[in-house]
Amino acid sequence: MKGSLKGVWSDARASLWLVPGLFTLAGAALALALMAVERWWLNWTEDAPGWVYQGGAEAARTVLNTITGSLITVTGVVFSVTIVAVQLASSQYTPRVLRNFSSDRGNQTVLGIFIGTFTYGVLVMRSIRSDQGVGAEFIPRLSVTVAVLLLLSCVAALIYFINHVAQEIRVTAILQRITAETIGNVHQLFPEHIGRADESPPPDPRLPEHDSIPVCALDAGHLTLVDEDRLFGLGEEERIVIGMVPEVGDYLLPGAPLASVWTGGPLSLELEDAIRGAFVLGPERMPDQDVEFGIVQISDIAIKALSPSVNDPTTAVRCIDRLTQILAELGTRAPPETRRTRDGAVRFVASYTTFERAVKVAFDDIRHFGAPIPLIAEHLLEVLGDLSDRVPEGRREPLVDQARAVLFSAREAITNPRDLAEVGRAAGWLSAFPEDAPDAAG
Repeated sequence: MKGSLKGVWSDARASLWLVPGLFTLAGAALALALMAVERWWLNWTEDAPGWVYQGGAEAARTVLNTITGSLITVTGVVFSVTIVAVQLASSQYTPRVLRNFSSDRGNQTVLGIFIGTFTYGVLVMRSIRSDQGVGAEFIPRLSVTVAVLLLLSCVAALIYFINHVAQEIRVTAILQRITAETIGNVHQLFPEHIGRADESPPPDPRLPEHDSIPVCALDAGHLTLVDEDRLFGLGEEERIVIGMVPEVGDYLLPGAPLASVWTGGPLSLELEDAIRGAFVLGPERMPDQDVEFGIVQISDIAIKALSPSVNDPTTAVRCIDRLTQILAELGTRAPPETRRTRDGAVRFVASYTTFERAVKVAFDDIRHFGAPIPLIAEHLLEVLGDLSDRVPEGRREPLVDQARAVLFSAREAITNPRDLAEVGRAAGWLSAFPEDAPDAAG
């Protein structure tokens, strides 16, 4: 249940309905509160202050009708045009930037201000009564004045929104946002900093010798969230060992194993459902517990930039720089302990991404498409060398292997001797590794 709630909350935060919905409720509450104050306390007639609306009932209706009509029109037009612009940006960079747009708090707030003001104006307008109508005349002068002030705030929000969207669809802003979000996830999921030391993980306690019982997924989808505390608690309550099989971000088919359970007897249906409920599947990957998702997004942008239809190697270089920034942070973080114990007994075994896998996800596809381009090959070799100087010695092997692959692909594809010489110079740091000294010199 907790895992499901986390998934629902994550989807809600990234949606365009939660914040606007809250603003709508706030607009309705403000309208009802101000009208109640005017009806039962202020009861203005002739003695209203000069800064308060002074017109009659029909003029008040006209003002509010103009405000609400223009707001709903502007809201529809602006967001329709913006969605088109973002879709064009997604086709040039990666389709996953659409989620960044919908989860942007500035976009959500502006839409909320527009819809909240519209709701406020409609409720205030329906409360106006002229002296020809049924009952006593009622003109909510203070509420109409506040509606005008809210309209001015909408104008300010519109100016901000136009500038904000123009900035957010730039590739630099997209890369900055993805990088910041991914590094934040690295800090959350890999909190311990190991600096320059090369620390080995603790010895692996032996799991029970008997066979495990799999708990399988009922539906297909990406594994987006895992409630590890719930799984550890179940293992402690039942005196069993629960091992997580997939990693967050993996796509699972119906019947794919979610967890392996070591227990001395049969697995009850209630316990199986409880274990399955700790795993949240969704139609797409989410960044909350998925460090690789941000790396994949940036790699996708680089690959799209290297395609013949776009042909933008400079953007690919910027993407490689951002990937290097993420890997430099991840490479100096101690991985969380996969085995959680209580009184010396293992109760839960988690599965996390490794630095080696992150390097492959970051650079394999870029190497495949970019190694024939001298600029990309040189830059890949340079950043891999920089990373090898920053990470502990025990984590350099995947970087060296990646550099070997880049150098091999470049030599196979690049024929210009001058370009090959530049690539060789960029790979000069490999001379520190005896196996690669001849290659680097070549």
